[in-house]
Amino acid sequence: MQRIKQRIFRHDNVIYLFLLPSLVGLGVFYIVPFGISMYYMSIDNVVSRQFVGIANLIDTWNNEAFALAVRNTLTFMGVSIPLNMGIALGLALMLRPMRPAVRRLLLVFFLLPLVIPSGSVVFFWRSFVAINGMFNRLFFAAAPVDWLNSDHAMRFVILIFIWKNVGFNMILFQAGLDFIPKEYYEYAAIEGAGRIRQFFIVTLTYLGPTFLLVFILSVVNSFKVFREVFLLTGTHPNRNIYLLQHFLNNQFANLNYQRMASASFFTFGFIFVLVLGLYWLQRRQTYL
Repeated sequence: MQRIKQRIFRHDNVIYLFLLPSLVGLGVFYIVPFGISMYYMSIDNVVSRQFVGIANLIDTWNNEAFALAVRNTLTFMGVSIPLNMGIALGLALMLRPMRPAVRRLLLVFFLLPLVIPSGSVVFFWRSFVAINGMFNRLFFAAAPVDWLNSDHAMRFVILIFIWKNVGFNMILFQAGLDFIPKEYYEYAAIEGAGRIRQFFIVTLTYLGPTFLLVFILSVVNSFKVFREVFLLTGTHPNRNIYLLQHFLNNQFANLNYQRMASASFFTFGFIFVLVLGLYWLQRRQTYL
């Protein structure tokens, strides 16, 4: 018995040894910078360094540019994430009955935007939606529109996000669908459930963990769309696509670390509460 305990103890030590590089990286590149940003959030400036409590949080919350960035970011996420997930699930359901060779070919096709470098993505969309781009030449040659500097700018940002991320989400949904036993559908059919009812009773029910994973990754990727938007429009884009990352980037450029740290704290709090709520809902659904 003593030998077994020693072997288990050594096995646990090996596990922690393999985890050590990741834990060190997490601490150095994430936890320590986050702690430093929280310190900057609580002082008046980097010279006098007087403790001001939540004054910087209140100042950031009342800032008009921050309010605009939050409103645009929430609008973008509220539209693009459900659309992205719905299209990805629809494509996964469409590909499921296809032959494996055709399915693999289509999966590679839908994954291509994800592996294309951001510079190439920006070049493509700039040549497509610029005032002298392909879209204007095809449909608005008489009166070309600068789409990324108009009221329609948000629609094109959403389109870019879906175009780039729908393939990866489709693969995740495809994997989730493959793990649902066919016997469940057969049993539901015997009980008289049609295809639509099978979709709601079987497919959506057993895709719960996949939905949670896809949603969290979509939230993370929605913040990454800033790369393309920044390269397309610069630091001060149209008001409709002034996102939270623009605000953070501009505060960093202006050396306003207190406001940048406060905005980062609000962003972290929003994502943390959102993910925690989703985990709670999933666990509640599991135990019902």
